[in-house]
Amino acid sequence: MHESFLVFITKISLYPTVVFTGLVMFVTLYWLVSLLGMADMDTVDTGESGADASNLTSTGFFTGIMLKFGLYGVPFIIILSLISLIGWLLSYLYTSFLHQHFDSGLLYYVFGTGALIFVLVVSMWLTGLIISPIRKNIANIPKRNASSHVGKIAIVRTLTVTSKHGEAALNDGGAGLILKIRADVDDNLLKKGDKVMLVEYLDNTNTYRVTAVSNQ
Repeated sequence: MHESFLVFITKISLYPTVVFTGLVMFVTLYWLVSLLGMADMDTVDTGESGADASNLTSTGFFTGIMLKFGLYGVPFIIILSLISLIGWLLSYLYTSFLHQHFDSGLLYYVFGTGALIFVLVVSMWLTGLIISPIRKNIANIPKRNASSHVGKIAIVRTLTVTSKHGEAALNDGGAGLILKIRADVDDNLLKKGDKVMLVEYLDNTNTYRVTAVSNQ
């Protein structure tokens, strides 16, 4: 059992699997931090993945790749998580069955790099297929008038709220909403469980500017 674990650790530490091992560790840490209320979806977000394809007007290389593989319409961290997990599994299989036949010389890195590129492309393609129905379902959901929430009271769900980070739960009479909120730079007293008023909707960032409300 101990030897099997050591073999497993060795395999996930070999190139190119180690690249995806690092990504899996990163996204796992992110989700743990998010569950603890220390991060929200914007913490790891390019600003492109959550947008509709018609809004991606940039001609940059990264945007082009995202569009080509259908990697948009959902939060970037979800895309990154899927690519990491799929890539890790495929590269682990490669390391287990093929990569062991090469020494640690030039061929080791040549074939490893080729496998890394191939696995990354396949992972992005499969991720695009997986999120495609999710993206379509999201697009078919009638969009609420976000500005109609201005003036309502919400409860902070992250540990802190700053000008760049924060989330709050709003009771909308149904399942409830999780909203991205932002506080003024000098308003650093908000914490988890505090009541806040949504004072302004910022359309360009899909966030709400908030102010503290007395808990009395």
